[in-house]
Amino acid sequence: PSSYTEPPRKKRRSIIPILLIIIGIGLIVAGAFGAYALGANNIANVMGVFVDSAPFQNLKIGSLDFSPEQILFFIGGIAVSSGIFSYSHKIIKTIGNGLMRMSPIVAWIVVVSQSLVLYMFASEKLENFLLSNGLPALPLVPVSSSQAVIGAIIGIGLAKGGRSISWSILGHIALGWIFTPIMAALLCFISLFFLENVFNLVVYLPETN
Repeated sequence: PSSYTEPPRKKRRSIIPILLIIIGIGLIVAGAFGAYALGANNIANVMGVFVDSAPFQNLKIGSLDFSPEQILFFIGGIAVSSGIFSYSHKIIKTIGNGLMRMSPIVAWIVVVSQSLVLYMFASEKLENFLLSNGLPALPLVPVSSSQAVIGAIIGIGLAKGGRSISWSILGHIALGWIFTPIMAALLCFISLFFLENVFNLVVYLPETN
């Protein structure tokens, strides 16, 4: 017993820190890709409606020349970042822990899956590549990033038997998806009706053929 050694265990201990480093780097890369794809999608959602009515002019700073659309995107990026830092903590915890507990590998799969979906619906270069090779391409339209990430989590949960998914939280999320467009439509209708009839403002432009 005094001469007993454990070389396999020592080797395993030396491998674990390397795996943790690789997983950490993978999560950082996946998070960066997810932020890029999310920005391409969400900035279009937030600032796309202002493109035709933006009051900005071309801005030149040194050798850099910014178009009105790029200025809008920059403002939208600041607004999205502010929302993340101020109000999104509970939502982050719900997705990252409340709906289903995830290991780092599972989290990596979820983020990459969500990012790929958002990228496919936002990349003009990917669309041109597919069309030039005679392949069908997805339409370049804004999609729900929350539906993409929740769908990825549900897919992982169903692959594991579905017992790890909190179905009550999923039901609340689904109700939010139903009521969100309804509430937005009502608020928009009431706001435009108020502005048009109280302040006599033109709230829409007639279509020109």
